[in-house]
Amino acid sequence: MIHKDRLCGPSTVLALDPGEKGVIGNMMVMNDGEAPVELTVQGEGAVIREKHIIKACDATTPALKVYCMVMNMYLDPATFEAASKPFLELSRELVTSVPSTGMIMADIGEYIIAGDFRGAFENCFALLEYEEALEKAAARPANDRA
Repeated sequence: MIHKDRLCGPSTVLALDPGEKGVIGNMMVMNDGEAPVELTVQGEGAVIREKHIIKACDATTPALKVYCMVMNMYLDPATFEAASKPFLELSRELVTSVPSTGMIMADIGEYIIAGDFRGAFENCFALLEYEEALEKAAARPANDRA
């Protein structure tokens, strides 16, 4: 048994619904109980709920593509080297086509440069929410936008 007072480093809470899976480091965990559980995970490494994991083929929008790239860097930091150039190209393309994403992308980029892939991954949720808001605004009739 590990005592709480001996743990150090950052901690993350992984909340899993019944039957839900998650990733802790390079391990898959599953809540096979009938009630939601919360696990406090301390130390370095990825901690992701199953519902936040996407495949590259499911990344169909610019924000989802950024999210997928950053998620993979978070899951396996060794992919940074190979992913950095495509990430920069996608970032430039996104900010050029939608300049209002610039601040969010700058924040994500700063976390990546600092090697904080968890911080970059968490900031991707703001990008996804922003993209969704833009899509909803574009879908509304012009007379409802005012």
